[in-house]
Amino acid sequence: MKAAAVSVSLSGQSRSRAARLLLAAIALIIVVWTLAPAMPQDQRYHEFADRHAWGNIPHGANVLSNLPFALIGIVGVARLLSRRRAHFKPATIAGMWLVALGIIGTALGSTWYHLNPTDATLVWDRLPMTIVFAGVLGAAIAQRLGNDFGYWTLALLAPLGVFSVAHWARTGDLSLYLALQFGGIATLAVLLVVARDRSDPIPWLWVIVFYAAAKVAEAADAAVWDATGGLVAGHAIKHLLAALAVAAVLWPLRSRYAGDAPRDARRAS
Repeated sequence: MKAAAVSVSLSGQSRSRAARLLLAAIALIIVVWTLAPAMPQDQRYHEFADRHAWGNIPHGANVLSNLPFALIGIVGVARLLSRRRAHFKPATIAGMWLVALGIIGTALGSTWYHLNPTDATLVWDRLPMTIVFAGVLGAAIAQRLGNDFGYWTLALLAPLGVFSVAHWARTGDLSLYLALQFGGIATLAVLLVVARDRSDPIPWLWVIVFYAAAKVAEAADAAVWDATGGLVAGHAIKHLLAALAVAAVLWPLRSRYAGDAPRDARRAS
């Protein structure tokens, strides 16, 4: 008998409870944004600790540390196109496509931003990141709650994320972008606790750990620069940690995991 993937499905009650929490979380994000005061972009954000040029590349470390984003995205696209890749639910694959393409866009947008850090160039950094966030949450929801919820999440969050950046660019108000970013990661954490599924091969805990570490490194940009005697700053480390978070989402594509193998193939096994 050929090896077949063992799937541990959520009970109907658990799935229903997780779905209600998901809807409540999205509603809460919208309510928080509606009630929150306008949040302008702090211009000190552009004042990175490491401003050294590497040859002819200004802000060299912050620019070149985007290369892992591009590499991981390209490898992700190659694996998604491969006939030998792992099988997942269609909505999970759709989410992974958004993650892979979004992180390639992030590599380009973040490079453009760090060459000349301003609000105008930051738009092109944040825009593709919203696609990555939508893809990550959509993939997680598809894995834990099923295709319908996964597609619904992708269809809602991808355009809403793009709108949040456009809204900031037009009005100067970051509140919706921040509500989606931090509300999304909080929703993911709650989902993983409520809708546990041992058959899910995506290491979501590592996704959250790497992302949280990236945010800490970002906040400690100058402190890391001072602590290392000007060797490296926190923002470049943030790029590397964020790249690892994305790599964790796409990691299972390397194998022949048959989590969503065709029914005929399952019957044949």
